[in-house]
Amino acid sequence: MKNNSIVGVLTKLAVFGVCLFAVHYLLARAFPVCAAEGIYEAHLFLFVLTAVVMLVLKFIFKKMTQKQGLFGYAFMASSLVKMALAVVFLIPIIKSNADYRIAYAIQFFVLYFAYLIMEVVLVAKLLKQD
Repeated sequence: MKNNSIVGVLTKLAVFGVCLFAVHYLLARAFPVCAAEGIYEAHLFLFVLTAVVMLVLKFIFKKMTQKQGLFGYAFMASSLVKMALAVVFLIPIIKSNADYRIAYAIQFFVLYFAYLIMEVVLVAKLLKQD
């Protein structure tokens, strides 16, 4: 299996997602006062969103040549769409009167940036291969 194949990229992302979930779960068990109700669904949402973005970027990278120089724009557009979807995902929580909404939003954005960093690392490796 090639290291930067679609399967390889998704495997790395899955291992990262499982490790991130395990760390978050253990921290929530150790500090129950910080646990936000329903935050584990955010893991699934962000994982699926990042996987879809990586699949789309991998497809675009395979179809276009480096001379076109449009891959950077595709990455920025996918990041913008991912950010907009994250905000749409958070709107019901933020508008609710739940006591945990601030903790939820903070934990969500920590997860969001963790997945974003992983996405940047995987895209950098993708660009390095060529």
